[in-house]
Amino acid sequence: MISGFMVVDKPPAVTSHDIVAMVRAVTGVEKVGHTGTLDPFATGVLPLALGAATRFIRFLDENLKVYDATVKLGASTTTGDPEGSVLREAPIPSLDGVEDLLKTFIGERMQTPPAYSAVKVEGVPLYKYARRGEVKEVAARPIRIFDMRLVDTGPDWLRVEIHCTRGTYARVLADDIAVALGSAGHLSALRRLQSGLFTLENALTLPALSEAVAGTDDWMRALRGGKHQRKEDRVQWRPRADVAAALAPRVVTLETALKHIPAVEVGISAGEVQRLGERLPPRLDTLADNERRLVFAGGVLVGVAERLAGVTKLVRVSG
Repeated sequence: MISGFMVVDKPPAVTSHDIVAMVRAVTGVEKVGHTGTLDPFATGVLPLALGAATRFIRFLDENLKVYDATVKLGASTTTGDPEGSVLREAPIPSLDGVEDLLKTFIGERMQTPPAYSAVKVEGVPLYKYARRGEVKEVAARPIRIFDMRLVDTGPDWLRVEIHCTRGTYARVLADDIAVALGSAGHLSALRRLQSGLFTLENALTLPALSEAVAGTDDWMRALRGGKHQRKEDRVQWRPRADVAAALAPRVVTLETALKHIPAVEVGISAGEVQRLGERLPPRLDTLADNERRLVFAGGVLVGVAERLAGVTKLVRVSG
C-alpha cells in the first residue's frame, strides 16, 4: 500500500478533485487528499497525500509558494481570472519601468481574499455567496512577497514569477499590478512551480501516470473514461501492486516531508509504542506549548507529537 506524498503536474481544465479521484482509483489507496487546491484553469504543482500521510498534511511546511503568472491588461473580470466576465475596461498601459514597479510589491502587505475564493464566512465559501450575487465582507490578511520578477512581456500582457507565502492570491496581485500600471487587468494564466519542498521537477504528469497505470500516455482515455467508456475503448489497467511499484520512486516519505520538525527517539520499539494505546511514549512530557517533535521508536517513525493548551498528543502513523 502506498503511503506518503506525491506531486502531480496538474493540466488545465481539470480540477484538483479530479486528480485526487484518478489517483485514488488507480492506486486503490482509499485515503487521498491534496494539500492545497489549484483553480481549474491553473496548472503545475499539486501535492497529494496518500494513505497515512493524509493525517499529517497540517504539519507540512508549505509556506513558500512559487508561481509563474500571466497578467492580461486592458480588462478586469468578475472572478479575477479568465473564467469571469468583463468587469471594467481600460487602455493598455506602457510597460516602461515595470520591473521597478514589481519590486515595490516585495515585502509584507495586507491582502483581501477575492469574492471567488474558498475562504469561508459563516461556514460557507465566499464563491457560493458570489454566485448568488451576495457580497460578504472579509478582513484583509497579512501576506509576504519574497520576490517578484518580470519573465516576459507582450503587447497586452506580462508574465511574472512570484515567490510568496501560503494564502497569497495571485488573482488579487494581478489586479493590483494592472491598477498600479494605470490600467485594468486579470490573471489569464497561472502555473505553480513550487509548494514548500514539492517542486515541478519532481512532479508526475498525467501522461506519465497513465503510462504507469495502463502502458499508454493517453491519459484522457486511460484515467478519465472508466465505466462511462464504450467497452471497446476501455484501457486495461495493470495490477495495483505493479502500479504501486512503478509509482514508488515518485513517493516522498513522511520522514522526508516532515524533516523540518525536530526529531526525538523515544528509546522503545515501534511495537511497544503501539501497545501503549493512548498513553504517550517516554521523552514527550517535556514539550512546551506549540512545540512539535517527529517521534521515532527504534529508528522507525511512529508519529508527530504536538503540545497544545498544555496537552501533548501523538498523531500516529498507524492507527
